[in-house]
Amino acid sequence: MTGKPLRHILACLLLLISNVTIAVEDTSFLAQADHKYVFDINALPSITLTFSDDEWQSLLQSSREVPYEVPADFSFDKNGTVTQLTSVGVKLSGNTSFVLPDDGNGQYRQAHFSLDFDEFVDKQTFSKLSKLRLKRFHNDPTFVHEPLSNQIMHNFDLWTAHSSTYARLFIKVGAANTAYFGVYRMNESVNRKEYIDKRFGTDNDKGFLWQGNHKGFGAAHFSNIQENWQGIDVNDQATFEFKGKDDDFEQAKSQLITIANNFTQLSGNEFKLYIEQHLDIPVFLKFLAAEAVLGHWDGFWGNGNNYYFYIDESEVVYFIPYDTDNALGTSLLVEDVGSRNPMNFAARSPILVEKVLAIAQYRTEFKVLLAQLVNQDNLMTEHYSTRWISDAHQLIQYSLLNDTGDNQQIIDEPAYWGNQSSYRLFDFSSGKNWYTTRKSAVLSGIKSDDHIYPSLYFRGVTNQWGTTPMIEIEDNIWQVTVKNNEATNATGVPRFKFDVYADWSTSFGDSNTDGIAELGGDSIPFDDGFGEYLIQFNAFTGAYTMFRTDKPNVAPTANAGPDLTVTVGESVQLDGSASSDQDGQIIQFVWSIGAEGETTIVEFVQTGVFDVTLTVTDEHGATATDKVTITVNAIPDEPKKSGSANLSFSVLLLLVLFVAVRRRCGVERHEYQLTNF
Repeated sequence: MTGKPLRHILACLLLLISNVTIAVEDTSFLAQADHKYVFDINALPSITLTFSDDEWQSLLQSSREVPYEVPADFSFDKNGTVTQLTSVGVKLSGNTSFVLPDDGNGQYRQAHFSLDFDEFVDKQTFSKLSKLRLKRFHNDPTFVHEPLSNQIMHNFDLWTAHSSTYARLFIKVGAANTAYFGVYRMNESVNRKEYIDKRFGTDNDKGFLWQGNHKGFGAAHFSNIQENWQGIDVNDQATFEFKGKDDDFEQAKSQLITIANNFTQLSGNEFKLYIEQHLDIPVFLKFLAAEAVLGHWDGFWGNGNNYYFYIDESEVVYFIPYDTDNALGTSLLVEDVGSRNPMNFAARSPILVEKVLAIAQYRTEFKVLLAQLVNQDNLMTEHYSTRWISDAHQLIQYSLLNDTGDNQQIIDEPAYWGNQSSYRLFDFSSGKNWYTTRKSAVLSGIKSDDHIYPSLYFRGVTNQWGTTPMIEIEDNIWQVTVKNNEATNATGVPRFKFDVYADWSTSFGDSNTDGIAELGGDSIPFDDGFGEYLIQFNAFTGAYTMFRTDKPNVAPTANAGPDLTVTVGESVQLDGSASSDQDGQIIQFVWSIGAEGETTIVEFVQTGVFDVTLTVTDEHGATATDKVTITVNAIPDEPKKSGSANLSFSVLLLLVLFVAVRRRCGVERHEYQLTNF
């Protein structure tokens, strides 16, 4: 039993009958050698663009409305391996962030550049890429908003997201010295060529690609599309910009109008049936969840801007996130993206969002995805993100100084023009922690939207993949007791899944075997042989536990570490990491000095022999204790010197002052004066 939603199975059958290839629907393209060579987050390659004087001057005639494209030579140096191309198309890009790379007085400025490798040389590619985008870190002093957001979306298996890494940019004009323009984002271009082929396959690449922009005709919401509405066009000022050949525009426009009208005008079961045939709902829900949790107010669900969608050969719509630099705490049109309820993220939700989330099944799936994003370690959590940011900063920190003078310092602040300046991504010595603030708002929003699941069923080999109802013992904590024995497992290896609606449309397993169930994951094996199991599932976090109720629990073993000898005022670490539990796991470490955790730091301010007791508790509530003895000696006396009759008194006075100062300074350590514990 795969647990695939029934609608996906039916869709696959229909596509097989019609002999149309479906989308690849995974992130396997990230592992392709050509893709990894360019978009390597662990490397900082150098790109050099060489212009003639005339071509550079032509480029400087560009404007936001009319960007000129000129040829330049291209060099890509990664770890000493150099690739060179001639006559690569280069043009300036950007909307409100558009600037010219030369102010006309000899002062270079960072600008956005779009590279088109086959514009002037037919079929020329770089590492199988026809296009590449180089973006300055405009109003992002953290240097991580877009690369980190896109990395999280890839980890989230949002396979339509593009890749974003780092590169150094050099520019040479005529006989002038080469100028260093600094560290840039190197972004995969969302285009009709290899971008579509990597994600949809060459047999499904003849659909139509669109870009949604908030331009003069308003937000890129489908409800704005009318038969004669002028916001649909082939130029980059269109709200819905067609990214294809001019000859195909009228056909693509007619198709878009039909789909948009059905998205906005159909209702009830007719609407549900239509979107199941013409909208990739798993991608759409992940796309919405990512925008909401990352706080991308300038995207589809916020400003009706900065997104793409592809209508494939079967007229199925796939949403593509784009330009996520205004995320992770930077907010403008939304009052405060960090504390915003993800169930109602934007000031004005698009009609399509409201109608999809009005369907109970999809609303449930959406809430599950929201909870995953703030709980699963490789997604938008503090532990993962701060580690990723630290690695990125180590990669780029010595390459920031440049000849333009732009973007040369890493500062943990959102864009200066945002309405929230206090969010922090890595330096929490001041301001607000983005991750804890967003997680609290997400989980509160989910909880206030009633229970995450209206029901939950256990399904596995033990009940012949039938439906055994689970009981909600407290808000969003589900439980069931099942017997796993030879009689009930005649049909296969003991394993199970969780199913929300008892129809496999929304089921959960654990592909990573990490104790966190995910949507559509692999079946979960019983980990302790045949017997009776109590199984619990946390709807907020996706975490599940199972343990034998017919098997006596073995208490854990506490180990407080070896006895220690220190001097007064010396810090020492108590370490209980050698504690163990042979049939489960230790969930709590408590020290008799009032500290919790596997390890803790202590400091003693008087001499003596002290016992500190460690108490460990396993998941069944069983406890064990162990003690460590700390011998605290006085600070050795200094040798007496002639003529220093008052030396011992001075040393004693200094020691008293030292201890008093440490107390007044509020040092975060445990200080003890008791003779024993």
